[in-house]
Amino acid sequence: MCDNANANATVVPKKVGDRESDHLSRTLKSLVKCFIRESSFKVNDIGKASGSACLNHLDDDSLSPREQQIFEYCTRILGSPSYTIPLVVRENKSSIKALRFSNLFTKLQSQSILSRRWSILYFLLSLSDQSTFRETIGPIEQTFASRGLVDISKKNYSNDPDNHFMPNVPFLSNTSSTKIKSATIGEKLFSGDALSPEAILRKHSAGLNTKYEISEVLLLRDVVYVFQGIDGQFIKFNTESDSYIVDPKVGVPRPTRDLITKLSELGLLYRRVDSFVKTRVNDSSIGLVGQAFCSALQRELTEYFKLMAVLEAHITKQLENQHFIAQGLSLKRLLVWTQESLAKLRLMSVLVNGCQDQRGGALVSIIYKHTNHGDPFNQKFINNMLEEVSRPFYEMLQRWIYEGELEDPFEEFFVACDVNVEEEDLWQLKYSIRSHMQPSFISTSLAKKIFSIGKSLNFIRYSCHDNDWVTTQRKATGSDKLFRYGDIIALEHSIDATYTATSKRLLNILYLKYRLMEHFTALKRYLLLGQGDFIQYLMGQLGPGLSKAANTLYRHNLTGTLEAAVRASNAQYDDPDILRRLDVRLLEVSSGDCGWDVFSLDYHVDSPINTIFTPQAMHQYLKLFNFLWRLKRVEYCLSDAWRRQTTGARNLNQIEELKKDINTSRTVCNEMIHFVYQLQYYILFEVVECSWDELVTDIEKKSGDLDSLIEAHNSYLNNVTSKSFLGTSNNQNYLSRLSKIIAYILQYLNALEELYLFAAREMMRRDKFRYESEERKSRYSEFKENISEQQDLKTNLRPIQQQLIEVSGNFKNELMSLLTALAHHHDTDLRFLSVRLDFNEFYHNLAEKEGYKGKKL
Repeated sequence: MCDNANANATVVPKKVGDRESDHLSRTLKSLVKCFIRESSFKVNDIGKASGSACLNHLDDDSLSPREQQIFEYCTRILGSPSYTIPLVVRENKSSIKALRFSNLFTKLQSQSILSRRWSILYFLLSLSDQSTFRETIGPIEQTFASRGLVDISKKNYSNDPDNHFMPNVPFLSNTSSTKIKSATIGEKLFSGDALSPEAILRKHSAGLNTKYEISEVLLLRDVVYVFQGIDGQFIKFNTESDSYIVDPKVGVPRPTRDLITKLSELGLLYRRVDSFVKTRVNDSSIGLVGQAFCSALQRELTEYFKLMAVLEAHITKQLENQHFIAQGLSLKRLLVWTQESLAKLRLMSVLVNGCQDQRGGALVSIIYKHTNHGDPFNQKFINNMLEEVSRPFYEMLQRWIYEGELEDPFEEFFVACDVNVEEEDLWQLKYSIRSHMQPSFISTSLAKKIFSIGKSLNFIRYSCHDNDWVTTQRKATGSDKLFRYGDIIALEHSIDATYTATSKRLLNILYLKYRLMEHFTALKRYLLLGQGDFIQYLMGQLGPGLSKAANTLYRHNLTGTLEAAVRASNAQYDDPDILRRLDVRLLEVSSGDCGWDVFSLDYHVDSPINTIFTPQAMHQYLKLFNFLWRLKRVEYCLSDAWRRQTTGARNLNQIEELKKDINTSRTVCNEMIHFVYQLQYYILFEVVECSWDELVTDIEKKSGDLDSLIEAHNSYLNNVTSKSFLGTSNNQNYLSRLSKIIAYILQYLNALEELYLFAAREMMRRDKFRYESEERKSRYSEFKENISEQQDLKTNLRPIQQQLIEVSGNFKNELMSLLTALAHHHDTDLRFLSVRLDFNEFYHNLAEKEGYKGKKL
C-alpha cells in the first residue's frame, strides 16, 4: 500500500496537496470561531465549551468580517519565515548546522535587493541533499506559506480603520503576475512529495519552457548563423524590434535565452557594419578617404570571417559526434571567445554611425576623436584603422608640399583651389583653406605652413617662372618617402624644413630678381613725397598750371613736366625701370575743380610684385599722396604769399589805409605756415619715417613667408594712414577738421590776393593822380577830389577786410578745436603734435581770453 500511495502521490500531487490544505483551512477557521465567540465567557467556562463549539462549526466555512481578518492574520503568521525557520532549525539535531543555518538566514534577511528571501532559501534547501527536511515539513507550513505569498497581499490591514484586533501589522502589496507565478511554483516546491533534486529542477524549468526542447549544439549552429547576419532555424531577425529573437515555440530556458540575446549583439553589429560597407564601397561620392574607410572595415570583417570559419568547424565536428563534448564548444565558451570581436564590432559600429555623411579630412577627424580613450585595446584598434583610412590624405599632402600639385578630385583635402582665378591673383585668391576638412591632429599653425608651402611652390613655378628649382628641390628632399599616420613628429620636422627652404627661395627671388626693396623705396620717395628736390621742382613747374580749371589740363603736358622734374633732380639717377613705372594720373573731374584737385602721381606694378602691392595697397598710397599733395600745395601758396609780402612791403606801407591789414595778414600767415610746417614734419618724419624703419627691420629679418612680408607691408600702410588721419572711422573727425583748416587757409590766401590786387590798383591810381595833379591849377578842386577818392577807398576795402577777419577767425577757432581734441587723444604722438602746434600756449591763452569775454558778454 505504501508503494501504491507513493505512486498516487507522484501522479496527482496537486490533488493531495489541495485536500490537505482545505482540511487545515477548515480547522483553523473553526478555531478562530471558537476563540471569538467564547471570548465573553469566563475562563473556566471556555475550556468546557471550546471543544463542542469547535466541532459544531467545523463544517461551517462562513466567517464574519472580524473572523476573516483574524483568520488571514493567523495564516500570514503561520506561513511567514519567522514561524517556519525555527521549525527547520529544530528539526536539525546538529547544533552546528542549526547555528550555521541561522547565521546564513540572518545575513540573507539583511540584504535589501532580494524581495523573496524565504522562497529562495527554501528552494535552495530543497535542491540540497537534506531529504529529511522535505519529509519533516508538514502540510500546514506548505499551506500557510503559499497563502502568505499570494492571498494575504490583497488587503492592507494596517490602513484599515476597522482593524482593532491587529493594529500596525504590515501586509504585502499587490504583486504582479510574475510574482504570482513564482508563488505557484513555490507551492509546488512546498508539496510533501519526495522528489529528487533533479526532478525538482526539471519541474522548475518546466514553467519557463514551452512545448519541447532542443540541443545546445543546434542552438550553437543558429548562433553562428546569426553572427553572419543570417537567420537560423530557431533564431530569426525581428524587424519590428530590430533584434534577433528565439522562436517562442522552441523550449529554451530563460537563462539560455538571455545568453543567446547577448550573443546576438554580435550579429546585429555585423549587419550594421556590413550594410554600411556594401552600400558605400562602390559609391564614388564618398571620396578616396571614404573608400579607404570601407576598405579598413572590410579588412576587419575578413578577420571576423576567419573566426566564423573556426567556429563552424567546431560545431560541425560536434554535430558529427552526435553528443555534446565536455571540452567542446558551448554557448558560454562562445560568449568568451567572441569578446574581442564584439569589442571591435562595437567600435566599428560607433564609427559607422558617426561617419555617415562625412568625407575627407572631416571623416579622419571623427575617427581620430576616438583615440582619446583609456582602454589600450580601443586606442590600438583606432590607430590601426586611422593608418589605413588616412593614407589617401597623406598622399595628397605629400604631393602638395613637394610638388605644389593638388590632386583632390573629390574635394577632401583642407586646401581648395579655384581654377577660374587668373595667374596675377594666384597668391591671394586661387587657394584657400577648408577649415572643416582639416584633421584635428594637424594644428592650425602646421596647417598654415602646409598651405603656404604649396602656394609658394606654385608661385615660384607660375609667377616667378622658376620651375627648375621646384623640380630640383623635390628630388633633394626625398619626396619618395611616404608619410603615414602615427609619426606626427617626423611630419612636423619635414614640413618645417620644407617651409623654411621654400619661403627663403621665394623671398630671394623677389628681392634679387625682381628688386622688391627698390620698389618699396620708390613708392616712399615719389608717392609719399620723400624725394624733396623732385617734389619741389614739380610743384614749381605745375603750380601755375594747376591753379587753372581742371578741364584745361592735358595729360601729355603733365607727363612732360614730370620728365623734366626727374631730369632736374636726383631722381635721374634711379633705375630706369623704376622711373618707367612713374606716371601722371588725373582723377575724375567734377564741376568747379581746379588742377590741384585732380592731379596725382601713379606707380605701375606688374606680376609678381603686384602680389605685395595689391590694388588695395596702391589705393592707400594714392590717398596718402593726395593728402600730402594738398599740404604741399598749401605750403607752396603760403610761401608765395610770404614772398610777396616780403618783396612788396615797402610799396604796400605807402598806403596808410592798408598798413594795419598788411601787418595783421603777415601775422596770420605766420600762424598758418607754422601749422602747415609742423603738420608736415609730423607726417613725413614721425609717421612715415618711423613706420618705414619698422618695415625695413621686418624685411631684414628674412624670416617667415610671403604672407609675413605682405602682412608687414600692410601693417606699415595701415600705421601711416591711421596716424595721418586717413585710416579708421575714428579719425574722420580729425580729418574733417584738417580739411576745414586747409580750406580756411586757401580762402584766406585768396582774400589776401584780392588785398594785394586792390593795393596794386590803389598805388597805380595814386601814381596817376600824382602825375595829373601837377597839371591842375585849382587846388580846391584837387582837395575835393581827394576827399571823395578816400571815401571810395574805404568803401571798396571794407569787404576785403571783413573777409580776412572772418576767415582768420574761423581758422583760429577750428585750430583750437583740433588742438583740444589732439590733447586728449590716446596716441602719444598725436598728443605731442598738439604740444608742438601750441608750443608757447598762444592758442591756450587765446581760448581762455575768449572764454572770459564770452562770460562777460
